[in-house]
Amino acid sequence: MNLTQINPFIRYANVHAFFKFSKKTSVCYDCRLFYIAQGEGVLTADGQNYSISGNEAVFLPALCKYRFTFKNNDATKIYILNLDLTDRFSEKKRSLGTATEDTFDPAKVLSYELPTEFSQPIFVKNGFAIHRHISKCVELFLQRPPYYAEEASARAKIALLEILREQINGEYPLVQSVIEYIRENYATAELSNQTIADHFHYHPYHLNRIMKASTKKTLHGYLLDYRIQTAKNLLVATALSVTMIAEKAGFSSYTYFIRLFRERTGQSPLQYRRTHERVGL
Repeated sequence: MNLTQINPFIRYANVHAFFKFSKKTSVCYDCRLFYIAQGEGVLTADGQNYSISGNEAVFLPALCKYRFTFKNNDATKIYILNLDLTDRFSEKKRSLGTATEDTFDPAKVLSYELPTEFSQPIFVKNGFAIHRHISKCVELFLQRPPYYAEEASARAKIALLEILREQINGEYPLVQSVIEYIRENYATAELSNQTIADHFHYHPYHLNRIMKASTKKTLHGYLLDYRIQTAKNLLVATALSVTMIAEKAGFSSYTYFIRLFRERTGQSPLQYRRTHERVGL
């Protein structure tokens, strides 16, 4: 499924106030959309801890394992939507519920392909625009006026798109910092997804997802592209040997550099040098 095919089907919509959350890890059968109106604490999602507080929105894909831990359960207020991103299973109108790891039943899972953008947890710090639509969905489900389900579906789709917009806006400064860090340290052969993520105090998988969402390139892909571009510049502008250029561009393996350069350009480094010398570049 791609993003244009999203047609949310909501099974459960409510607001939980002064709610005592389970100490056990939960597993969601369908997707979850939360807006934290009040409360401060930690949400653990698929093994990663995320600080949460008021005016934040969270999207969790189906099968995500999660647990809320609030500093004060009596001071929480959370809007919750349980939904599919497709209406293919609209005949299953009742909530599928939420299981613990001990009670999870794989047979209850509704299998369909999630859009890439919504295949991982998403956390948005500024959720004001999102709250407007989620709270309206809850109101519609509580009051059930004519066509409430159709209107709620439309509003849920807008909320999901707002999440993507806010995600990109909120993560732009981080992405720029990562790019700058790569450009300053690309020549270090040990530079990798792990070392970059450690520098910014993120899990490599999470930082890679942020990078790809903003630049359309993976973290590793961006690093390799920058190293190859550096090698191109050195081939044209200097008389350094290919071995020295590979080292200066951050490649620890000469063989790997030659193979990757040929894959990316269709030429060997020496062929690239000769070709660009002839055209005067």
